[in-house]
Amino acid sequence: MCMTADYLEISNGTLRARLLPQGAALNALWHSAVPRSLVLGWVDGAKGGYMGALVGPVANRIGGAAVTIDGTRWQIQPNEGVNCLHSGDQGIHTRIWKVTEHSKDSVTFALTLLHGDCGLPGRRVITARYALEHAALRLDICATTDRTTLVNIAHHPYWNLAGQGDVRGHHLLVHADSYLPVGPDKLPTGAQASVADLGLVARTSTPLIDAAALDHNLCLAPARSDALRPAARLTGPNSMQLSIATTEPGLQVYDGAGLRDTQNSANTGARTGPYAGIALEPQGWPDAPHHDGFPSIALRSGDNYRQTTLYTLELLQIP
Repeated sequence: MCMTADYLEISNGTLRARLLPQGAALNALWHSAVPRSLVLGWVDGAKGGYMGALVGPVANRIGGAAVTIDGTRWQIQPNEGVNCLHSGDQGIHTRIWKVTEHSKDSVTFALTLLHGDCGLPGRRVITARYALEHAALRLDICATTDRTTLVNIAHHPYWNLAGQGDVRGHHLLVHADSYLPVGPDKLPTGAQASVADLGLVARTSTPLIDAAALDHNLCLAPARSDALRPAARLTGPNSMQLSIATTEPGLQVYDGAGLRDTQNSANTGARTGPYAGIALEPQGWPDAPHHDGFPSIALRSGDNYRQTTLYTLELLQIP
């Protein structure tokens, strides 16, 4: 166990993770079989942005940066044209979370958002627990509120299982038949279409180099589940494989095409730049409050928001 003013580390022999209080972020994740981190990050910690952080309280995009909750209109900060991405510039990815537990193989963070914070109602108490379980990293996120609000939190690491190079050499398998098409503003149109339109084949491993540009929500299920279900499997050119299981109904897949090269930075994983990593983000469907057919992201007083994602890493044995 290692702790400094800037980051915390946990390990179990197979995996070692570095975590940051800012954004409750996963800054690095090492497997004993690979010398570099399997997620993008910087040696000196956070440099802003969403890399490795928890985003929310409402992840992804909200059209018009406004929602109506129980008859009252709530204005959120527009930070992507007239729309809102990841709850604005002061979302939970920017906050310094309190460390409430730290053991050899787990860390728990906590954050309180006051009524009106991030443009939404309710005093919201959020906890996030990272725990290493054999060759897996488990993330449990919980939230409560004292009045009806919206909660859709997403974990936003960028994966590169080789620890270097271009992720378009990876293969991706998704456990979804459909996705949400988007318009020029990247907001979902409300329709669903086959993942084949993205160059993916459901439940079949596909080379990322053959896929279309990816920044879309894949529809895993019509609602959040109490039980884990498979979401995706990513395989690197070095035979390292990541399997993701989650309780969430959606998986946002972003191929990292717009990642900027950060000069003069020491990286824990691949050097940051276009296609240096792929984001695979379990979450609710984007812009859900504006689409009656989407899974609800409303959270009411007395109810508990619970999200679990399991990231399992395995080095494949090649005959």
